[in-house]
Amino acid sequence: MARAGDKRERLVEAAKNLIHCKGFSQTTLADIAQESGVPLGNVYYYFKTKEDIAAAVINERANEFRAMAEAWESHPDPRERLASYLEMPIHLREAVALHGCPFGSLAQELCKSEGPLADQARQLLDMHVEWVTEQYRLLDKEDAAGHALQFIATVQGISVLASTFNDPNIVDRQIAVLKRSLKSI
Repeated sequence: MARAGDKRERLVEAAKNLIHCKGFSQTTLADIAQESGVPLGNVYYYFKTKEDIAAAVINERANEFRAMAEAWESHPDPRERLASYLEMPIHLREAVALHGCPFGSLAQELCKSEGPLADQARQLLDMHVEWVTEQYRLLDKEDAAGHALQFIATVQGISVLASTFNDPNIVDRQIAVLKRSLKSI
């Protein structure tokens, strides 16, 4: 017999994947139930609203980022950490080409409306900016926050272009350019 936590985890994982592929507005609770294998009536036991599921997805994405950042911290040099960050879009290149960045596309869609979900989605990308800012600060760069914003804007722009043109090679080419620029810091 499946534990309650297993069903909740399956619902969040299904929602995370569907929202990335279809977008939040196009994903229904029935879609999530079907994808997770949890009966639709049971969804309401775990999540009262679709917005509650979105909040859980944002939280899951934040946890994913924290885990990646923790792994990147194993590198002693901030340049190596930033290069490790750039492996993320390369690793996800096919998904990025089909659906955009799983962090950026979620934030972009949810920030189109105001409210708690938009605030949480902003915080999701803010985590990225803060982490990158810290790396530039450790490199003694003046205006570390400005450099970080440019870095994240470039990565997100690469994701938008790769998705728009459905071309994962854009990710490879442009991330390589960004990696080369790290060597000159």
